[in-house]
Amino acid sequence: MCTVGVNRPNRTDARRRFSTVLARSTRRLDMSPPTNANDLSSQTHDAVRAREELSKWFTKIVTRAPAPAPPAPAFDDAQSSSKTDARIAARAMDDLGSSLKIISRSQCDGGVRASERASDIRAFGTSDETLYHARATTRDIELFDTRTSGVPRRFAHDDEMCDVTKALEALLRSMSVNERVVARCAWSATYGDASATARALARDSRLVIGDEITYDVEVVGRNRVTVVRVRDGREGEGGAVRLTRGGYARGAKTILTSGRGWETPRPPFEVTIEYSAYVVRGKKRNGDDDDDTASDAEFVKKTEVSFASGDGRAPLAMDCALRTMRLGEEALIWTNYGGFGTTAALGSKYARVIPALPSDGTEAADGVVYKVKLVAMRQVRDVFNDGSTTKTRLVEGQGEFPADCPMQDCTVRVHFALSTSTSSLGTSNMVVRYDTRTDAALAGQPFEFRLGCGAVPEALETSIRLMIPKEKSRVVLDFTRGEKARKRGYGAQNCRDDAPGAKFCTESSLALAQWDVELESFDTAVNWYKADIRDMLDEALVMKEEANALFKTEVYELARSKYEKTLSKLESLRGLDQEDFESVDTMKTTIALNLVATLQRLKDHVGALKRVNKILESHPENAKALFRRSVSFLAQHEFSAARDDLFACLDSNPSLQSTIAKQLELIKRAEAQSAAQDKANFGGKL
Repeated sequence: MCTVGVNRPNRTDARRRFSTVLARSTRRLDMSPPTNANDLSSQTHDAVRAREELSKWFTKIVTRAPAPAPPAPAFDDAQSSSKTDARIAARAMDDLGSSLKIISRSQCDGGVRASERASDIRAFGTSDETLYHARATTRDIELFDTRTSGVPRRFAHDDEMCDVTKALEALLRSMSVNERVVARCAWSATYGDASATARALARDSRLVIGDEITYDVEVVGRNRVTVVRVRDGREGEGGAVRLTRGGYARGAKTILTSGRGWETPRPPFEVTIEYSAYVVRGKKRNGDDDDDTASDAEFVKKTEVSFASGDGRAPLAMDCALRTMRLGEEALIWTNYGGFGTTAALGSKYARVIPALPSDGTEAADGVVYKVKLVAMRQVRDVFNDGSTTKTRLVEGQGEFPADCPMQDCTVRVHFALSTSTSSLGTSNMVVRYDTRTDAALAGQPFEFRLGCGAVPEALETSIRLMIPKEKSRVVLDFTRGEKARKRGYGAQNCRDDAPGAKFCTESSLALAQWDVELESFDTAVNWYKADIRDMLDEALVMKEEANALFKTEVYELARSKYEKTLSKLESLRGLDQEDFESVDTMKTTIALNLVATLQRLKDHVGALKRVNKILESHPENAKALFRRSVSFLAQHEFSAARDDLFACLDSNPSLQSTIAKQLELIKRAEAQSAAQDKANFGGKL
């Protein structure tokens, strides 16, 4: 679960506030002047006692309790956005300097610049999109003219993959709607700039390096859109799609109806959408008439389809846009790319639920528009992000994800049914092998266990941590993924042998294990920001005992995890009084020493040395820490350092003489073996 950072109070400011409070309290106590010496003594004693109580209380509150961030100064969103847009536009023009010369500028016919839209506050994550016509010429050669097609081009101000030169971008940022500008631009401000290469702009073959380009630009509209990052890869992490005619695949989303909630359908969520599709087409001549008309050709009528986000069965741009939509949201999605990407599975080509474009299925000269409504979505998670374990939410629970999930180690109560299959082709041949509801030992009660103790396989436990009460989910572990999958199932080192259902998953031929699980309830873990120090220490003691039990049963990875989590929580405590500080310090030292022993069993002596050195910084004479550091030094063949630590340990605790003598003998033998090995390796020349 993601935790929002807490602003700790400034100690100087805290002391200043503390002094002010004390001064005010003293003034209140001294308002009535004493009438005699006894009254003076009594009042002075009361004042001192009150100051001490107030000091103790205030220090504990200020230094230990997390303080909320100071209130941010109020500001006008629209005005702030306006200044930012204006600065960007002005800076873009200034950067070009003399390489861009304005020849003529028409008067704005009631238009409003993007930087002047104070009444239209920009929503979070949105951008201005400018619709424009442009004509580019050089040496009496016309490079292009968008007016011939009648379809304006689109420029989203925050789109890093835009298809305009740096000079044209600067002009569009500075212009108002219905404004027309003619500007002459040097080569260094157009295709000679590094941005042209970064944006993969296609250069007309008639252009000669060094040519000046004249732009005749007219802004015809401005919309508020969300820029869609069209990425060819899982969860949008792949590379941009380069088009054959130059530039990259782009997209923009205009919201028609806002959705609800906050969650968006990330892969591999299952979604149901209602959509229609149009190809944007330019002007067509009607016989001898000069009346040109632009039209949108509908190639898919309104229909409803279901698919898994990111499975390659929907056009890539639409899929990427869906990942920004909320449930019930309706939007128009424009894109210049109608293809399915290159990383989609080959099988998806024959199971596509949305057809390719009528032409070649990839690029449309003026773009394609999808009108989409996100009707439903089912939460599906790749739990470990490696394809081995998927969790599908079947029934919504009670609460909010992730605030009401058992993320921390605590007691949970679940019902689940285990099914297995020897084929990974589907779940139709699943055979139910175990069910907690029919387990005689449980007598119909849910299975209750502590998280982080190996009571169930890692695949199931991690999925339970992502559930909310009363939620029903299906967890599928795919053994065909190899060793990484088997380490998360029954029989793994971090899963107890007596885990419910373990005896039914011993066959090596199993391909899938499936749990249909319902989280009945769980015990909320202690809030380490608000709870009393006693409650925190009690929970730390429980976790330490659980880790000790795991250590004794040689489940070292789980023991290490519990020790580290407990130690991290204890180290986060601040502003403790003397008694609480000593209790916490004792607990920290004990757990840290146990963690060192666990790391040594895991052969992580570098990590063990880091931990034990931290202990010795504050407790330089701790005999157990010195002894364990000696063990790690010995494992790294640092014999002299290991011997020195043992002598220091003996000075600190003479009762360990016999144990230290045995360890010294081990060092002596190991040193002799190392010397003999070195001599053999170097042919007796040592």
